[in-house]
Amino acid sequence: MSRTLSAGGVLSFVCEAPHWRVAWQEPDWLGPVELHSGGVAIAPDLGRVTAGSDRLGVFVRAEVEGLASPLRASVRAYRDVPLLVFRLEAGAELRDFGSGTFADPALAWPALRPADRAAGGVAPGTRTYGHQYAEFALPVTGGDTAAGFLFAPHRPPVVEPLLFLAPDGRTLLLAPLDHFHEQIIAVPEDAAHAREGVRCGWHGDLADVPAGFAAELALWAASSPRAAVDAWAAELCRRYGTVRRGRYADDGVGKLSYWTDNGAVYYYRTAPSRDYMATLEAVVQDLHSKAVPVCSMQLDSWFYPHAIPRPVGPEGAPLVPSSGMVSWEPREDLFPHGFADLRRRLGGLPLILHSRHFSRQSPYWREYACWQDGEYAHPCDARLLERLMESAAAWGALTYEQDWMVESFLGVRSLRSAPGRARAWQEALDHAAATRGMTLQWCMATPADFMQAVSLATLTSIRTSGDYRYLFDNGLNWMWFLHVNALARALGLTPYKDVFISHGKTASTAGEAYAEVESLLASLSSGPVGIGDEIGCTDRDLVLRTCREDGVLVKPDVPIAALDRCFMHNSFLEPQPLVGETYSEHPAGRWWYVAVFNACRTKQTIDYRIALGDLGPSAPRAAVIAFDWRRRTCDRLEPGGGWDGSLPWQDWEYRVLCPLLPGELTVFGDVSKYACVGDRRIAAIRAIEGEVRFDVFGVPGTVAEIWGWSAHPLRGVSERDESGIWRLRLTVDAPVVSVSLGG
Repeated sequence: MSRTLSAGGVLSFVCEAPHWRVAWQEPDWLGPVELHSGGVAIAPDLGRVTAGSDRLGVFVRAEVEGLASPLRASVRAYRDVPLLVFRLEAGAELRDFGSGTFADPALAWPALRPADRAAGGVAPGTRTYGHQYAEFALPVTGGDTAAGFLFAPHRPPVVEPLLFLAPDGRTLLLAPLDHFHEQIIAVPEDAAHAREGVRCGWHGDLADVPAGFAAELALWAASSPRAAVDAWAAELCRRYGTVRRGRYADDGVGKLSYWTDNGAVYYYRTAPSRDYMATLEAVVQDLHSKAVPVCSMQLDSWFYPHAIPRPVGPEGAPLVPSSGMVSWEPREDLFPHGFADLRRRLGGLPLILHSRHFSRQSPYWREYACWQDGEYAHPCDARLLERLMESAAAWGALTYEQDWMVESFLGVRSLRSAPGRARAWQEALDHAAATRGMTLQWCMATPADFMQAVSLATLTSIRTSGDYRYLFDNGLNWMWFLHVNALARALGLTPYKDVFISHGKTASTAGEAYAEVESLLASLSSGPVGIGDEIGCTDRDLVLRTCREDGVLVKPDVPIAALDRCFMHNSFLEPQPLVGETYSEHPAGRWWYVAVFNACRTKQTIDYRIALGDLGPSAPRAAVIAFDWRRRTCDRLEPGGGWDGSLPWQDWEYRVLCPLLPGELTVFGDVSKYACVGDRRIAAIRAIEGEVRFDVFGVPGTVAEIWGWSAHPLRGVSERDESGIWRLRLTVDAPVVSVSLGG
């Protein structure tokens, strides 16, 4: 039997012998669509076809024949949405079902062979993109056969979501709709294995499957990669009723913080002639004496014992391996009297407390049930997690940072051998945090952890790039950060860039040559901003570009994320500009922040052109004034316009695109901040009867310098240069000051 299922009027699922295929203008995007059972390819047969509807609308569902009972497979095509949904279901309990290898699904639907496109193929130049099943959801790019990815070699060749990108931007996205820790998309390990194709299904370590277990995978068509990710993620958030706490949920995410994690000066390191408590006390005293308004402090894995202990002292520990946690208690050699004395010496600053995966050697297992695997272990239920969170609350923690998430999941087979266990672990942490008024941060999360976050209420931030200054150039982390931010942003998650050092070289540390970029990206993340400076060396001016004098961060509305154009190329591997965008929305319109970087490992100069149209569907439809933040100049750009640039290696540029308001004027905002018109500094910009009005938030007794542009002299402004740029120096005499400027 032959039949075509149409989705959204553009996407076609063609069911005909000998193979099924997916068409969208080109006749065959993904090669033969098959079933795999036990590693054996099965050309599916078309069974019963029925109609139905759900929250996504009207659909046609085709049952798929070829699987032995009790397994069932089907595919749905939605009439008004360009979406196919592939479903696998167990009609009875399955025991010892998996293949025993995580990246080798025992049951794959769909299994795709894009290297063997029987009906033609996709447009020349089509590429693939996705996030490897690795820490921080490593972004990877490959060829049109879903091969050629440059993987992190210590993690499995699993990529999700997986996107097929045509040169004109059209994108097909493959990604789970549920059971995020049970489904995988396995891709060829390298180009030599391209003919193995793409296998979507239950991962190979899923051994015991209860009757009725079913999982669904989406194949979504969209006009661009960001549009595809946004549409899929929006559906996940709708399904799970996701509610986020926002960019200012607590002081850890909403105010400036100090961090001691990898890349910070005091990571496993103390100041000379000081122990850890004296070091941290000196850090806080120095920062506050210089009016650097840190409002919380993070304590990393050095504060509790591991299976393999690491020294703490002025020399630090250059390598801290992935040994498990023995107990989550302050080390007696560092905190002989616990945390009470530390809190006192820190002036009561709230804490962000790091945690990691468990060691098999932990004494906890005398009291709590666990699964064990080699040197690792993981609790079977929530009781131990409740105990840890109770301790965190008693110690003065505002946030519990769960690190090494990938190691917990991939390190303990029993955590993944039956459905729902990983989700139960994460939801137990979420519940324990909520009942104690605390929040969570995820670190070293896999793509499945990003997706499962749709069911969590207290997760206020998630790390979206590798450790700061660890193993590779800054540029790789910049690319990593902007790409994973697109995933986090779509899911409503608030990214954390990681700690950074605000100062240059000192007598005892290498400092940071790219402190300005690290600070910019941290500010535009919309998430936490954490410094890790040497005592006495913080660059206060640079830090205050991210926040007000009271430590409140000045942020854009959403995280900065890579533009669609960046998904066709890996800006670290290829000489292409890395471009990120975010924005602040006001009653008068949208202000865009656009940053461009040369992150390429070849270290060559890159020439480029950025068009306003690159901003996608929300691109300006009227003239804007583009303020060059670094050069303090501006240009008028029409809707079809753009600008040219040239950047040496790891150089950058940053522009704020400001809508041209009635009366031919606009506001750049407080240009001492990166997010010049962020709503905790400049709020409610509105154009009323030839005037521009806005509110300035700040600390009474401080000064704000507001800039803008006007074609004509402007009432209320005493300084305006020949280019039209005006400056207003404003003394903040109340928490909120209202400003009105006119022609």
